[in-house]
Amino acid sequence: MTVTSAEQQPERTAEFIKLASPQQKRELICIRAAFCYEQGKTVSVYAPDPDEAAALDVALWTFRQELFVPHVRLEQAHRPMIEPVVIFSEQPGETTSDVLILASAEALPDWAVSFPHIYDFAPVYDEELRASARARFNACKEAGYHMRFIEA
Repeated sequence: MTVTSAEQQPERTAEFIKLASPQQKRELICIRAAFCYEQGKTVSVYAPDPDEAAALDVALWTFRQELFVPHVRLEQAHRPMIEPVVIFSEQPGETTSDVLILASAEALPDWAVSFPHIYDFAPVYDEELRASARARFNACKEAGYHMRFIEA
């Protein structure tokens, strides 16, 4: 029996979440991370701005009182890592997860296409940010991801 390349690779999905205002983003990142965690998935959150990474670290502790999402900042992680959610500001190296959440990115990082599932944001409130999101959307599509657009 011959196995085709489509059978060898599981479907990869990239979901772009409509963002009507910048104030929505941090909570939506926390909601997606919690949702994935509850499904038993591991999550990497890429926040290239260290201040945003620190804010996300705090937000994951406080965004919902009844929900605990175990997480760690990559630079503070002990090896082996046991936390299912990792926040990082630089290229993740050998860190692998089921899901990548792009907290912000001008372009799709080359290493991002190694993740089977990507969440990104489509900020419709700003034309420059929207154009960057379109470029990331097209990069994911060209990389073979199944594309979805989500209304938040």
